[in-house]
Amino acid sequence: MSDLASSQLLKASAAQLPVHVYFDPDFYALEQKLLFGDAPRYYGHELMVPNAGDYHTLEWLGHGQMLKNVDGEVKLISNVCRHRQAVIYKGRGNGNHIVCNLHGWTYDQEGALIGAPHFPETPCLNLNQTPLTRWNGLLFDARRDIGKDLAKLGVAKHMSFDGYAFHSAHSTEYDFNWKTFIEVYSEDYHVDPFHPGLGNFVDCGDLKWEWGDHYHVQTVGVKNRLARAGSRVYGKWHEEVLRRYEQTQPEFGAIWLTYYPNIMVEWYPHVLVVSVAIPRGPEKTTVITEFYYPEEVVWFEPEFVEAEQAAYYETAKEDDEICYRMHEGRKALWLAGRSEVGPYQSPTEDGMQHFHEYYRRLMGDALAG
Repeated sequence: MSDLASSQLLKASAAQLPVHVYFDPDFYALEQKLLFGDAPRYYGHELMVPNAGDYHTLEWLGHGQMLKNVDGEVKLISNVCRHRQAVIYKGRGNGNHIVCNLHGWTYDQEGALIGAPHFPETPCLNLNQTPLTRWNGLLFDARRDIGKDLAKLGVAKHMSFDGYAFHSAHSTEYDFNWKTFIEVYSEDYHVDPFHPGLGNFVDCGDLKWEWGDHYHVQTVGVKNRLARAGSRVYGKWHEEVLRRYEQTQPEFGAIWLTYYPNIMVEWYPHVLVVSVAIPRGPEKTTVITEFYYPEEVVWFEPEFVEAEQAAYYETAKEDDEICYRMHEGRKALWLAGRSEVGPYQSPTEDGMQHFHEYYRRLMGDALAG
């Protein structure tokens, strides 16, 4: 290897993160302040509550807040009664009022208390609201200008939820650092050797990157016109995709958007998936995964949904193994007081490098040296 090539590899490797950032509780606390203090927080999509009066409680927040459709506008409202701090609802439903059935305290649709039985006067206690901002129907808190962050996103039209409906949301608990999940999501180097199903659905040899200050995008092609499935589960998914496209082919195999630090939006043929990796501690992560399909698929094509989600979770289980093996290796180094990094493979790991550079930029002096 030439000296120039060697120096370029060393420079690229320097962007990677020392192992202590995945385990040190003091560094984790600093990370929450410097990285997540101004980070966009995702709460769900407007399609979760499509009709006036609909509500959807957020399980990953302990059902402490709900999305509520108030005359066509979706609001984020506390789901904890102001009387004895009880959770009011769990799950999804519809109603013109918000009623806590423990003592009958009743609020209007926007959370204003309108009834408190046996009190001579109704206390001035209302359910708190969190201001929201929107992008393509995705709902975030209002701390960041999401539209500005994603204004130049080239694949934005493919991330449109027009004509789609919410199907389901799933929560998974992991015993590894949230960054490990983002790293595996941000590289294609492992797809062909480790994902027989996905590797015969998407063509990572046809890979295009898109970059922004707060995101990266991977767009990959369709593998060999879906002529050969890499697993039995993916065989069913191939059949459903080919049936829906009839004589044509999907334009892409997949589009994977990572909106830093921890939000992902995925496009597959007739599917949109939103995932969030929520830090719970240095070695604890909750991943929320939401599935959206065209309305006719949600209503009339359960076999399409079943095939797609089976394929998705086959790949997710394989990714879980990668995450845990990386976690175990890094922890062994950390316990031994060592830190090791390796080079990035370009172009398949360019997204991981971009994420690490973003992370270092925001963490600043905390990672100096």
